[in-house]
Amino acid sequence: MKRRRFLRQMAGSVAVAPLASRLSVRGLGRPDPKATALDVKSERQLFIDDSLIAQSRGVRLVVSRPAPTGERCLVADKPWEGFGVLAYNSIMEDSGTLKLWYDAIANDGSRWCCYATSTDGVHWEKPNLGIVPFNGSRDTNIVFPPKRMDHEPNCVFKDTNPDCPDSQRYKMVANLHPPGQKRGTYVAASSDGLHWKLMKDSPAFRPSDTNNICFYDHRIGKYVGYVRVWDPERKVGRCVFDDITDWGKEEIVFSYDRRDEQGLDPQLFSAMDFYTSAAIKYPHAENVYLIFPSAYYHYQEAAARRMGSVSPRNDGPLDIQFASSRDGVAWTRLDRRPFISRGVAGGFASGYAYMASGIISRPEEIWLYYAVSDHTHGNYDVARDKFVGTITRARLRRDGFVSADADYAGGELTTPPLLFSGRQLNLNVDTGAGGCARVEIQPETGLSIEGFSAGDCDPINGNFIRKTVSWRGKSDLSRLAGTRVRLHFVMNDTKLYSFKFD
Repeated sequence: MKRRRFLRQMAGSVAVAPLASRLSVRGLGRPDPKATALDVKSERQLFIDDSLIAQSRGVRLVVSRPAPTGERCLVADKPWEGFGVLAYNSIMEDSGTLKLWYDAIANDGSRWCCYATSTDGVHWEKPNLGIVPFNGSRDTNIVFPPKRMDHEPNCVFKDTNPDCPDSQRYKMVANLHPPGQKRGTYVAASSDGLHWKLMKDSPAFRPSDTNNICFYDHRIGKYVGYVRVWDPERKVGRCVFDDITDWGKEEIVFSYDRRDEQGLDPQLFSAMDFYTSAAIKYPHAENVYLIFPSAYYHYQEAAARRMGSVSPRNDGPLDIQFASSRDGVAWTRLDRRPFISRGVAGGFASGYAYMASGIISRPEEIWLYYAVSDHTHGNYDVARDKFVGTITRARLRRDGFVSADADYAGGELTTPPLLFSGRQLNLNVDTGAGGCARVEIQPETGLSIEGFSAGDCDPINGNFIRKTVSWRGKSDLSRLAGTRVRLHFVMNDTKLYSFKFD
């Protein structure tokens, strides 16, 4: 039998159900009418965990990985970077300019916070600022400390506290031991991000030898800090405070666990912990916090010696992992795979990876910057090695950290009851060439609202950062604003990243 004739006969023998019945949602059961409604207003909602999923079938949450560009955006080439560019870096876009405060060590062991700028995110300039001298010359891009001292650069951030004076708009956190003062975590302030002055002659927090993160959290109206805790290995602690010069006591909020330890090969590794956090509040969603901890896998001393390590008792590779939170306290790890892996063996990114604090946003993507090197944590010599380390970049879809995925066989999910404001529903969604997504708007008791069923929904097919949903050509939802509704998504071969009422 010829193929076309066979296919026609097969098509004729299959009874195709009407669209409405094929999109029936009764298979999920009746939703709980007493469920608490989430007031999402007109704020973007990301599927970073299951809190937006009341019921589902054939849908799973998948962490997306950014695409490394392979660019060597910033490399060590100055005398005060004689050993290299290191792990503790901060980035922001400020008045149209990309600004980078980066970590450098000279071959004499002195450590400096340096400054670079860019207009395209790829090519960076190191301006001669004339602020901090090195070996008698002020033609440097060093901004802190004002002279050589025991120092580890930490994060730089723009203080968005409405009570912050403009003269202190930029803040720097530094692990410092100024001459004649106590060792600890100090906070410096600046009006321009270049000229810095300690806010207090005493530390804001105990010594914390990592890239301590700080920012003002508008959601709670307080500052938060993410610091290092040893218990017994490295964990992430969190402080909450009103006075940025007094951080108080921390609580542990992120840690390795038994699953991490059980996965280690005992002949190669002795332990695993988290070195830096790079925690941020995602700037495009009110209830999304992200953490990009560098996971440090400690070599067994014997294994490190066989590899020729300079410091076999404290050596091992690091890669960057990912976790998310709704409050910055309770974190969800959807999987344990690297979010950003080390580069190919022998390459410039093959030893470790540390995420910089801060992200750069573009209309369709975000840029993540991270420090890499071809040596592992302890396998280096500051006095001998020259110009090691690179700051490179990875690109990720806007809101693209996690997606709710349905494969080609199809899936569906229903949100909890929602209260929203706005006139339209917009999705960040990617269907395969043969995929499709539809949205049904339901009352909190289930079924569908007349005119807003899945069968009424105009099919969505394509890759969209912002796609307005319509039902028989109409997208106006204003009559439903302020009422308790559920969104029911019917999808196949689809990745759903976020939704937003506008």
